[in-house]
Amino acid sequence: MDKAVEAQAPELVDFGSEAYISEAYARAEPQKLWGKVWQVACREEELADPGDYVVYDIVDDTILITRNEEGGLSAFYNVCAHRGKRLASGCGHTKQFRCSYHAWRYDLKGQNTFVLDREDWGEALTQERLNLPPVKVDAAGGFVFVNMDPDCIPLDEYLEPGSEMLFDAFEVDKMRYGWRKYMVIGCNWKL
Repeated sequence: MDKAVEAQAPELVDFGSEAYISEAYARAEPQKLWGKVWQVACREEELADPGDYVVYDIVDDTILITRNEEGGLSAFYNVCAHRGKRLASGCGHTKQFRCSYHAWRYDLKGQNTFVLDREDWGEALTQERLNLPPVKVDAAGGFVFVNMDPDCIPLDEYLEPGSEMLFDAFEVDKMRYGWRKYMVIGCNWKL
């Protein structure tokens, strides 16, 4: 290596193998990592039209991401506010989400639109308690990101300086899948 280049190169750091093989490390990630970082959930083209949705599952959390009626992105926890039953799975297109347990319904922004026998609940059900808890959602480089931390920094700040170096330089937003394969493998996600 050229001496001038070698002098400018940062010193390499060896982080060891713990992050890849430690069971304790993996158990700590849901609380210390996944609940606090922006994660790629899908591609924007998967949510091309209002009513398109994708379910993103990470550890024990399930998030429902939609293209709402106004054309924006919405994300919320994928569990009915009444009994915690999943509202959707996979991906698809819909006008509303309906819980199969008691038929509670939600619009594409996670707002509750129907409660069976609502009058039986009296004053206990406020609209705020009925709506699905929101999840932060944003897009960059053709990817849709979610973050479960309500106090997280904006996505554009989180991605810098990488966004300019990767998304802009390579026009990643214009790329499309040639093919893809999904599978479940019993291993550390970093593999």
